[in-house]
Amino acid sequence: MKKFFTLIAAVAMAASVNAQGTYAVAEGDVVNAGDQITTVNNVTLTYCENAGTAFAVGKKTTNWADADFGAYVCGKNSGKLVSGAEPTGCAYKFETTKAGSLTVAVQLNAAKGFHILDADFAEVAPASYNLPAAKDGTSQKFTQNEKGENIVTAKSNGTVTINAVAGGTYYVLAAGTKLGFYGFKFTAGTSGISNINASEAANEGATFNLMGQKVASNAKGLVIKNGKKFINK
Repeated sequence: MKKFFTLIAAVAMAASVNAQGTYAVAEGDVVNAGDQITTVNNVTLTYCENAGTAFAVGKKTTNWADADFGAYVCGKNSGKLVSGAEPTGCAYKFETTKAGSLTVAVQLNAAKGFHILDADFAEVAPASYNLPAAKDGTSQKFTQNEKGENIVTAKSNGTVTINAVAGGTYYVLAAGTKLGFYGFKFTAGTSGISNINASEAANEGATFNLMGQKVASNAKGLVIKNGKKFINK
């Protein structure tokens, strides 16, 4: 009998530990600009919006990429990039105290520019993503519009994962629309950033698109070279 209760306690503890890595929006949740979520170890989430703005109440909707997420919220103003400053409108800010994998569950509208920015407001390429056009579907591939922004061709309830660093700051938003937000998962551990940094010398002078893919030096649109963004016309 003692072993039986010990087993139950062990299972309960394991479930509790796993739960600490996930924050999920619930149906009916009320969120306001500036609200912070600190229930997941090593991560602080801040709901960003124009001052004094309330988000739409949590709406029950299945996430097609991850069944752990079943409701989402969104702001009242479309996300907007601001040169050299925090984005305005609907955005989600993550601050990480440890390196790890950060998966953000989103509702992304078709043909709207998806952005992940770091503390310097530079674009961060996703490590992976699953943005299906329907439940149980395969992920769409990001393409780029004339502004060099990552877009999908059909609306998606999916997930995007980034390799977060210790002491990192990340803004997740979609320009020109109100990005829906289901919640996030965080797994502390090696993020892989060190491996990328180790190859920086070999890539010095190379040109990349916003997905981190190497492109020709004369590629059109928004590109990254030597860690800086610029537009090739």
